[in-house]
Amino acid sequence: MAGHRDLDLESKLQSAIDHGRSIWVIGDVHGYFRTLEALLVKLQLSSDDVVLFLGDLIDKGPDSKSVMELVSTTTNFYSIRGNHEEMMRLSLVPKYRGRMKKSWLRYGGKETLLSFDTNQESAVNQAKNWIEFIEEMPTEIVLNEFRIVHAGFNPDKGIDDQSNRDRMWDRQIFQSGNIFDKSRQIIVGHTPFQNLPNSSDSNYWISESKLRDGRPELICLDGGVFLSQENSCLIALNLGSGVSFKQPRLEDETFTAQ
Repeated sequence: MAGHRDLDLESKLQSAIDHGRSIWVIGDVHGYFRTLEALLVKLQLSSDDVVLFLGDLIDKGPDSKSVMELVSTTTNFYSIRGNHEEMMRLSLVPKYRGRMKKSWLRYGGKETLLSFDTNQESAVNQAKNWIEFIEEMPTEIVLNEFRIVHAGFNPDKGIDDQSNRDRMWDRQIFQSGNIFDKSRQIIVGHTPFQNLPNSSDSNYWISESKLRDGRPELICLDGGVFLSQENSCLIALNLGSGVSFKQPRLEDETFTAQ
């Protein structure tokens, strides 16, 4: 991996597109493992298909452990890093001295630890085993026609000057009139579509601004699966065909802070 990108993974993904294979991009799962399983059934994956997650595999939902185990052990499953993986990393790696721990626990980290063990010390020790997995996640995927990040970009910076924090946290892309990349469609999660202006598409949010080839400049695939709303869901989009699926949340439990 070079810097914030995984060039080997990008090459594999681009090759898959070039050869007509399916690449499914899935928005923020947030520990909702049962819902994810049901969504994957809808995709009818073949052995050559690739699944790319937009980060935030963990936190808020009841079974983050199972989500990470599935993604880390399934052939052709990959994930970029979201702000929740980053909060977990900054909370547990000794050199960061737990600087994000209070926020992490408040915004879903407690549920993640409980998915490992009800004993806090044991849960923390098990969670630390996932730090390497998180650190290997790129924070951006750049393909010929797509640029994929968890959150977005800072409109006050050039596209190549963004920091990892910008890519994992910044939501200003939705208020900006900028075209960040004139030749690539940007795909993000991080911000539930329920919190964005209405989109004409029934399955995911699209921007009104267009690229030169007519595609929407920006797509958001965060279905707000953790929200206490009837339309909370997970979303999957096929990069090649444009086919998309929604899976309403199956789990029913107390919701954490947003």
